[in-house]
Amino acid sequence: MIDRSRRELLRTTGVGLGAVAFAGCAGRFTGGAEEEVLGDPEFTDERPEPGGTTMDELPDLEGEMTVYSGRSEERVGELIDYIEETYDDFTVNVRYADSADLVNAIVTEEETPADIYYTTESGTLTYLKEEGYTETMPGDVLELCPEEFRDPDGQWMGLTRRSWAIAYNTDRFEAEDVPEDIMAFPDSEVASEMGWGPFRGSTQAFVTAMRVIHGESETREWIQDMLDAGLRTYEGGRSDLAQATGSGEVNASLYNHYIVRGNLDMPIDVTYTKNDAGVVPIVPGACVMNASDDPETAADFIGHWASAEAQEYFATTTWEYPVSPHVEPLDVLPDRDELDPPEIDLNDLADIETTLEMLRELDVL
Repeated sequence: MIDRSRRELLRTTGVGLGAVAFAGCAGRFTGGAEEEVLGDPEFTDERPEPGGTTMDELPDLEGEMTVYSGRSEERVGELIDYIEETYDDFTVNVRYADSADLVNAIVTEEETPADIYYTTESGTLTYLKEEGYTETMPGDVLELCPEEFRDPDGQWMGLTRRSWAIAYNTDRFEAEDVPEDIMAFPDSEVASEMGWGPFRGSTQAFVTAMRVIHGESETREWIQDMLDAGLRTYEGGRSDLAQATGSGEVNASLYNHYIVRGNLDMPIDVTYTKNDAGVVPIVPGACVMNASDDPETAADFIGHWASAEAQEYFATTTWEYPVSPHVEPLDVLPDRDELDPPEIDLNDLADIETTLEMLRELDVL
């Protein structure tokens, strides 16, 4: 019989679960002692030690949590499993599905079993907040996320940040061929060779941001002009569009900045527009449901995703930008201050329904 918790064992032996049980996690040697560092072994070496609040400094977790995750198991399942395995008396049940489907489930369920809703972008978090489904999170948890990436009323917090980018096939285009102004794309050389995935929530957030910044009429005109130029629609997952871009089926695409991740063997690179909807931040985040029987533990669990170890996991495994200022993005990405996003209230991205109506009227969906 083991008389020490798994967490204590990790601290005293220095052996990370990632090195034993999870393919994406790894130990790393620093100053002669092996430290437990979550992340892809291919990219954790030679990185600075992640700073910020560690999991050891956060409250222990116990009980049972149900998470509705609009983020795929491929991207976050390993981290959730890791945290669950760290605590002997903690169990996590996860329902993975499209964010829109999960929100519909929450709305139609007599009382949702979800303690936490986790999603790819902030719009549905704001929607649930405005509909009265969320709980105010404790200040010590919210403080793990900078103010610009969390709800000012404390109803949700961001956990990572993505940037919209323009992916292009390097056998066909150079970065200089891609306009720096998203509104100039319909008249550009790349427009006729582009693809996008309007069925994806992050693409709908991009269109919503364009509506907020440029207005509905100009956004509608931009979409129609792009379609007239030859913009192709892909209904599958992100890998379909990535493969199409790398193979030359299309030679450019509207995509999240980490399109290169997982396609390192293909001729794909990304470039960024400036101060417009094309580089608007997309913030995956989470909220505590007010139907939760244990909102305190739910908030503490979310806090674990903002810990130093988890932020390092996101940086090296998903290639996203950590929200923690104490954990650096990968060197292959632009520094945070190199990006030039527009000033926008993330809560303004909640009106996805108007965006969906527009896309339906334009026969995109």
